[in-house]
Amino acid sequence: MKDLFGNEIEPKKIEVNLYADEVQEIECPYTGEKWIYIGLIAERIDKPLLDEIISIRYKGNFDVNSPYFGKNDRIIHWSEIQDADTKNIAKRWIQFILDPSNADKFYGYVLGINLSKLNIEEFDNENLFNSIYNRFFRSAVSYLLKSSFPESFIIVKNIFHEEGQQKNHKYFPWHPILKIEESEEKITFDCKEINFLPKTHRESEGGDKRSNMIQLCDLFLGLCVGLLHGISTSKRAKYREELAELFLPLFQRMINEPQNPNSSYKHKGRIMIRFFPKENIKPDALKRLVNLFYTERKIYYYKKYEKKSEQLDLFKNLK
Repeated sequence: MKDLFGNEIEPKKIEVNLYADEVQEIECPYTGEKWIYIGLIAERIDKPLLDEIISIRYKGNFDVNSPYFGKNDRIIHWSEIQDADTKNIAKRWIQFILDPSNADKFYGYVLGINLSKLNIEEFDNENLFNSIYNRFFRSAVSYLLKSSFPESFIIVKNIFHEEGQQKNHKYFPWHPILKIEESEEKITFDCKEINFLPKTHRESEGGDKRSNMIQLCDLFLGLCVGLLHGISTSKRAKYREELAELFLPLFQRMINEPQNPNSSYKHKGRIMIRFFPKENIKPDALKRLVNLFYTERKIYYYKKYEKKSEQLDLFKNLK
């Protein structure tokens, strides 16, 4: 990159922390296809997000003796949001994501991998999930960073991931970092390994306050997956339905208008979702020349409305 006089312009340096969570293999109840999902959030060091998310959780009231403290101290896990207090914390976090004034603070990306269309022979069959996850995790990290900070030299201070089986994998904690540094000129890491955090933020349970960001990532990821595959019809699912409907207008734009620079949410290059692959992958070298990532996909959450109204054609053109 050069200025008007032909002089090289040194790219701006930006430092970030990354937080990650995943949804392991699930089967879509409508298509029968099997999917895994990776969720990422980038936190700018110069625009710290963690303390703000904690403050929003407790509404600024950190008095442990307050009658409201316990209501705001719930662990946010998308699949376990079954009461009003937990829902209200999640609702405040979603409102933060939706607020365009926070466009320089929240950067999120979800990558869905369609296992039913992959050529499984390309992966380690003895440890299939970790083999697939490892390869696509580094792709997801690179895409989020380059899309969110296209003109910057990016320094990743830390990568935090929810505790899971990846922690004990012989490659995952360090291999994605190594491969990204080898392939990306404008991305470097201050950390040599991924740090694993518990889901709980409560110190009394061995938690870590940074786990608030893991919970935020779980919420962001859960909203996307719930809208794509539908939400259960159980009585307690009403709390997740309320949250999904709040997030739905942004999600529609993530799916249908990913590059819209005029979006009121300012989501372009900042709040994104993509899927892979668009078609079945066969052992054919030519296929590797085709970009098989895509964004447009049917939102099966609409089935809830179709069942209620029986107007099955109401959303047939929405994908």
